[in-house]
Amino acid sequence: MRGRGSASSDEFIREVDEAVRQDRWLKLWKEHGAYIVGAALAVVIGTAAGVGWRTWQESQRQAEAESYLAATELLRQNRPAEAAAAFRALAGDADSGYAVLAHLQAAHALGQAGDEAGKLAMLRQLADDDAAAPMYRELGGLLALQQQFGTESPDNLTSQLESLTSADNPWRYSALELIALAQMRAGDTDAARETLSTLVGDPRTPPDLGRRAAELLSALGGPIGQAGDEQSKVPDEQGQETSDSGEDP
Repeated sequence: MRGRGSASSDEFIREVDEAVRQDRWLKLWKEHGAYIVGAALAVVIGTAAGVGWRTWQESQRQAEAESYLAATELLRQNRPAEAAAAFRALAGDADSGYAVLAHLQAAHALGQAGDEAGKLAMLRQLADDDAAAPMYRELGGLLALQQQFGTESPDNLTSQLESLTSADNPWRYSALELIALAQMRAGDTDAARETLSTLVGDPRTPPDLGRRAAELLSALGGPIGQAGDEQSKVPDEQGQETSDSGEDP
């Protein structure tokens, strides 16, 4: 039985198909971008073969569609290195939405093949691709930073992610989550609590990401300034008062 998540994935895939047909990628990603990083991005990468590309017969992108399907078939056959090479070639040749998908699929296939350096290079290539729309370049940069999370310094990660946190940026919420994790890694718990509180308090935060943020925030002691923080200050204040009263006869 297909659940609500499956139905939502199918609907998203249909919108991707329609967007490619009509060159409406930018509009689509503006509407859904915040939800793609994570589970929805995995849907695009993992199930793109199920999109209705096969029905394209007269489109000028038929060759790109066929190349994409052939590369996806290699991935399905557990031949990730060959699939990565095919997707990389398509990423360099395609001039439609397939170029973006091919970059992402190539990175995914390289990761499956155990080539983490190649995966990072592919994501950076998307981030530096002047032919891609800014939103896609930002996505490539965000995913590259995710890939580098364990090796880049927290300060460097945070400084690069800050540009993605504006209110109208579709990657804002994923960038804020990474910033909070970088702050935790740096030992700056208070800063992490403030960042996580921003995510928890924003009604537009994607549900799964909001739940993760709430769990992390709770583990760190909750929002700054809540009762627990005030109570932790009481002993010192009482101690000072006791000391002061001891000085008076």
